[in-house]
Formats: sequence, C-alpha cells, structure tokens
Amino acid sequence: MNIALAADIRIAAEEATFGQNFARVGLYPDYGGTFFLPELVGPSKAAELFYTGDMIDAKTAERLGLVNRVVPGAQLEAEVRGFAQKLAQGPGMAIRAAKKALFASKQAELEKALEEEVRNQLQCFQSEDCAEGITAFFEKRAPKFHGK
Repeated sequence: MNIALAADIRIAAEEATFGQNFARVGLYPDYGGTFFLPELVGPSKAAELFYTGDMIDAKTAERLGLVNRVVPGAQLEAEVRGFAQKLAQGPGMAIRAAKKALFASKQAELEKALEEEVRNQLQCFQSEDCAEGITAFFEKRAPKFHGK
C-alpha cells in the first residue's frame, strides 16, 4: 500500500483491498507510509488505519482519496495504459513543473519521515511484540502483545 501511496496518481481495480497491517505483527509502517497516508487522508484517519491494521476496499480507498479512481479488474490494464498515453502526449515541461510545484517543497519532510521509519522499524523488529506478532501470523492465531 505504501509504495502505491508514493505515486502521484493511483488507479485501483474494484477488487483491490488496502491496509496498514504493520500493527497486526508489531511492526512500524515503512516506504513513506507515515508521510503519505496522513497527507492524503488526514492524521486522524491515518491513525485509525495505522493503529488497527483494518483492511479497506477499493471504493472506500477512493472515497478517502487514497486512489484517484476505481475500475473493474478486467479493465485495469487498459485504463492505466490509456491514462499513461494521455500523460505522455501532454506537455512534458508543464507537467514536470506542476509536479515540482505540488511535491518539491515536501522533500525534506519526506526524507525525515523515511529516516524515522527506519529507526522505528528496527526498534519494533527487535521487540518481543514483533516476535509474538510474526509467530502468531505463522501459527494463524491472534497475537498476544505485551508492549515490550
């Protein structure tokens, strides 16, 4: 999910589901999720998704602004290909300038978030909670976390 959030524009198949499942195994979000998700949905909804690890369907993702549009899965490749061609035929210089205006000012903030994610992910990965979460996942049972 977080790699997709880093894209400027996202198109999803209606069968797609999205989730921040890190909390389910005692891990910390990665790949810029702590930066991109609150930017897209606001801090309160991002907190809910991070804390619970709940899955959401494609229509909910669209309503929240996580994806730009939802199409039937059988049409996804054609839709994405057509959209990419439309962009490729557009004015490259103007599109690059718009992208810079939209995102360049946030670069330092993103870099800081990525560094923080690495630090926190390593700390969580070495925790008892993470060991329990991963074990519970493989044993197909609910984890019993103790905050350690």
